[in-house]
Amino acid sequence: MNYSLKYIKDYYYNTFVPAYADAVASIGDKPIQLLIEQENTLAHIIASIDDNGDDNLKKAIAHLERATLDCYKIIWVVYKEKLEYFIKIDKTNFALAFNIDEAEVLEKINKIDSLAKEARRLESLNVGKNNSLALKKYMEVVEIEKELLESADMKKFSSYSRFKFSYILKDQVVGIIVGILTGLLTSYLWERFF
Repeated sequence: MNYSLKYIKDYYYNTFVPAYADAVASIGDKPIQLLIEQENTLAHIIASIDDNGDDNLKKAIAHLERATLDCYKIIWVVYKEKLEYFIKIDKTNFALAFNIDEAEVLEKINKIDSLAKEARRLESLNVGKNNSLALKKYMEVVEIEKELLESADMKKFSSYSRFKFSYILKDQVVGIIVGILTGLLTSYLWERFF
């Protein structure tokens, strides 16, 4: 791997900053751990100037990659909670909330789950080592979650929910009325013929 200030600069602006901006925007806060990782990155960059060695640049990159990984994990959790909102409201028909085919929604949700498990597994296997494979998996997870959320149609989903509620209510009212009429008719017939 190329341990240079140019690589760190490119990685910082092209990979870390977009992830950091999305993470901060998602939770409305700057997590302490991300700030610590940035501080450690800067400390190793400064130390590399004094010792002219790749070791500190390598450590700076590792801290920056860890911070990026943490950003994607934050985004993953926030997006996952947003997707779970639809499932909690209607477990059987939540896929109707999206402007894509129901089979595609279910396929994407299954893919999110499997990729997230794989990312977590890779992260666990590489604690203190290179987390680039786990980072790539988390990036894939977030991209699929983002696609699903962008296809969500709250207006359509709330219309469906109102329709479903009114249908159930109407169905129950009709059932109650039929039950009352049946009871009255049975009482009348019983008194009349017995």
